[in-house]
Amino acid sequence: MMNYVIKELNTALRRQYTFFYILCAIVLCILANLSIIFFREFFHYAEDAGADAYNLMIYAEGVFWIPYYSSIFIAHIVFGTSYPDTRIRDKYTIGMGKTGIFFGKLITALLLGVLFLVLGVVSFISITFLFSVVQEQRLDIWTVLDFIQKVGFAVPLWIAGISIANMCMFLFLDKKKAFFTFIFLIILIPRAIMYIAAEPIGFEPFAAVRDLILMTPEFNALQFAHTQNLGKDWLLGGVYTVLSNAIGLSAFHKMKMEY
Repeated sequence: MMNYVIKELNTALRRQYTFFYILCAIVLCILANLSIIFFREFFHYAEDAGADAYNLMIYAEGVFWIPYYSSIFIAHIVFGTSYPDTRIRDKYTIGMGKTGIFFGKLITALLLGVLFLVLGVVSFISITFLFSVVQEQRLDIWTVLDFIQKVGFAVPLWIAGISIANMCMFLFLDKKKAFFTFIFLIILIPRAIMYIAAEPIGFEPFAAVRDLILMTPEFNALQFAHTQNLGKDWLLGGVYTVLSNAIGLSAFHKMKMEY
C-alpha cells in the first residue's frame, strides 16, 4: 500500500488544482490582513492599530469551517479529473484488494490535507507577521501559540470532513453525485436540523441531535473546536470518521469494477 500512497500523493501534488488550492489560501491570508486594516481605517472598527495582528488571529478561529467544507476538493484532487476510471488495476495495485485501494485513497487525502494545513497555517502566520512589521506592530508569540492550539482542536473534525468526502467519492461513479451528496450531508442536513431545533419551532428531538453534528448552531464554527473540549472533539470526529469509512468501504466492495 505504501507504494500506492506515494504514487497517488505524487500525482495529486502535480495536479493544477493543488497549486490553485494553495494560491487561494495565500490570497485569503493577504486579503484578511488587508481587510482588517481597511475596516480600522475607514469604519473605525478596532481602532487600536497595534492590535491588528491579535484581532486577526482571534477572527481567524471563526473560519475553521473553510478547510472542513473544502474537504471535497481535497478528495477531488486525489481522485483526479479522469475519475471514474474502471481500469483501476496497475503495477501499484498488484496484490491489493478493494480495502487497500479505499484506505490508500483515504491516507493520500489525509496526507494532502495535512500538507495544506501546514502550508495554510505557516502562510497565515508569516503574512500576518510581515504586515505587523510593516505597521510597526508586534505579534506576540503567545497569540500565535494560542492560535496553533485552536487549530489543533479543529483537526479531528477536519479529519472527519476528509473521511466523509472520501466516502462520497466511493459511493458513486458520477463525481457530480459525489459532490451533491457531500453538500447534502454537511450543509443541507445540518442546516435543516438547526432550523427545526431553533425557535420558534423548537422541536426537542432535533435540539438533542443538533449537538451531535459537526457544526455549531451559529454555523460559523466547528463543533467543540471553539470550546476546547478535547474529549468531545475527538469523540465526535472519531464517530463520523469511522461511520463514513465503514459506509464508503462497504459501497466500494459492492461496486462492480473492470480489472
